[in-house]
Amino acid sequence: MLTIIGGLISIELPFAPTIKITFQTLFVAASGLILGGKDGAFAQIAYMVIGLIGVPVFSRGGGPTYVLQPSFGYILSFPLQAFLTGFLASKFKTINSHKLFLCAAAGVLASYIVGISYQVMALVCYSSHMTFVAAIMTVPSVLLMLVKEIVLVYVLCLVYPRIMTMIGKRNEQAKPLQDESPEPQSAPEPSDNGEEPDNGSGGEEKPKKNPVPEPAGMTNNE
Repeated sequence: MLTIIGGLISIELPFAPTIKITFQTLFVAASGLILGGKDGAFAQIAYMVIGLIGVPVFSRGGGPTYVLQPSFGYILSFPLQAFLTGFLASKFKTINSHKLFLCAAAGVLASYIVGISYQVMALVCYSSHMTFVAAIMTVPSVLLMLVKEIVLVYVLCLVYPRIMTMIGKRNEQAKPLQDESPEPQSAPEPSDNGEEPDNGSGGEEKPKKNPVPEPAGMTNNE
């Protein structure tokens, strides 16, 4: 969902109209860091499939014909970016912002290598029928966008520890309570004279415990 939202948000820069700030690559990197390499890749595959079946989740719509768009190569590379980011991060025994940035930056670079290659191929073969040289001339503007993505990913890695702390607190609050039902007590054996043994309660009935626990995560301040 965040990848969809990130692709639909587009901010134009006044000093560089050809460059638009989106948060799609940022959330792809976040999916790899938070969900892990495998689940992050599956999340991006689901995003790509949703768009290809016709749901307009891409920046320019959706549908199977979107594969003819030069920018589809970046969408195609999102599962690779998420997997590579999460896989590299899992190899570190200790994590800090600098190590996370290296993992996320490697994922972004891999995504742009695939995206640029697909873009040139699409422009030459079936999109604009450009010459190979003309298609290569579009790459410098893409490299400027790469710098923007690196900056956004760096900011993500700086706030990543705080994000995980918030997620951990929410998971702790939502953790279901264990159903600790008391073990059934065996009935006391009657005495020889037929009278029931005194359990020491003095005839007073003990209050029954409520067997139903309170719903998890429901506190007064929420």
